[in-house]
Amino acid sequence: MKKSLGAVTVATALITAPFSAMSAEKPYNVLMIAVDDLNNEVGAWGGKAITPNIDKLAAQGTQFQNGHAVVPACNPSRVAILTGKRPETTKQYTNAGNFRNIAGNEDMVTLPAYLQQQGYNSIAAGKVFHHPRGKHDEPNKYSDDRSWTHQAKVRTGTSGHGDYKDAKGNAKWLNGETQYNGKEFGRYLNQFAVWGPIDTPKEKTGDFETAQYCANFMNSPASHEKPFFLSCGIFRPHSPQLAPREFFDLYPIEDIELPLDPHEDIQDLSNYAKRNFSSPMAEKIISQPEEWKRAIQAYLASTSFADAAIGVMLDALEASPHNDNTIVVLWGDHGWQWGQKLRWEKFSLWSKGTNTPFIIKAPGLAPVIVEDHVSLLDVWPTLMELMDLSTSEKLEGNSLVKLMKNPNAQWEKPAIITYNKGNNSVRYKQWNFIQYKTGGIELYDTSNDPGERTNLATSNAKQHTDIIMKLRAWIPKA
Repeated sequence: MKKSLGAVTVATALITAPFSAMSAEKPYNVLMIAVDDLNNEVGAWGGKAITPNIDKLAAQGTQFQNGHAVVPACNPSRVAILTGKRPETTKQYTNAGNFRNIAGNEDMVTLPAYLQQQGYNSIAAGKVFHHPRGKHDEPNKYSDDRSWTHQAKVRTGTSGHGDYKDAKGNAKWLNGETQYNGKEFGRYLNQFAVWGPIDTPKEKTGDFETAQYCANFMNSPASHEKPFFLSCGIFRPHSPQLAPREFFDLYPIEDIELPLDPHEDIQDLSNYAKRNFSSPMAEKIISQPEEWKRAIQAYLASTSFADAAIGVMLDALEASPHNDNTIVVLWGDHGWQWGQKLRWEKFSLWSKGTNTPFIIKAPGLAPVIVEDHVSLLDVWPTLMELMDLSTSEKLEGNSLVKLMKNPNAQWEKPAIITYNKGNNSVRYKQWNFIQYKTGGIELYDTSNDPGERTNLATSNAKQHTDIIMKLRAWIPKA
């Protein structure tokens, strides 16, 4: 039976099971940090966000410059990372539903459950699967409690959402509007397209409570009982973009730069790709440039807030006895768009929706930057090689240790992204090839067109026939 642990007083209560034999005399611990909706605007990726803690970790480990989500949506992205399987296998394509309820997944072994079998304490705090455990007696079913030795009863995100909503629960800045040019925003964006500063000190927020729990654990007696797989989920910069005022002060509104007008950028797309459910909200925000600036400011502030919470854990690890024997993995579950190609939030196959910070710091390996496109599906097999473990699970990613040791090594594996069944992106070298279930295709040469503004499959298709055929051959069967 699992025992309840407080948010700060951790773990003499953790279950102790016989430790399985491993090749290493002192098995590695793992600190895995999952950040919700974190795009490539962090400092180490050349972005506008001020993120000293993520930047420091990137400089100490392997920075996968072109790491991509398996799916640009929270639930299926996290399921893919933690099961080591693509959505074409698990059938978890969207945010809706629990992967355990899909035929064939009932007893699927997850990464934290597998490590429990190897003698680890697998501990979660915050949002690691699609939802955090929560503070109720019964854990949220979307947290997949069966995967963990223990889940912390902590809060996530911040307070203050209600202060920015009207009497109907919608964003106040919308002034009661629920549509743009006759197209509805939808219930989710009505309520969560919300941004602004809060006056709560950072130490009193849920994300800092989550980070502090993990920091305390790494310096507690329980962290020595068995090797640990400690997973911390930070909720910001996920919507609503609310963060303590000190982080907004980092980004004066007059310094915020707006992206290029996206209306021209969608003319060479198929009709299917030109719009999605978020496009009316994107158009509404873009129609009010000052509100657009406030939304971008809030995303950047929320990213800096998340970075500060990450710093709490990294500082604690550095001060702990585990610093030289712990692998640190940091990933965002996907990217985030603030108007590009008339999209708001995630849910697209372009770089802004799929590229997310991905870092692995492993003892004994020198810091490097890897430019090849890699997938978050590669987390589990990479950990297996770093930890000198093997598994009978049919993992569908690739170990990245070869690139961690030599970033110039030959790498002929693409990163393949799926958004909804039958829509795929293949990232390989400088190319992003996208094919939709309706038959529409896109091709971008991101070395010359990093903003993906020119669809070569429309403007210059004949010249690129060979590369399109090569990339199309990697699209998985749904």
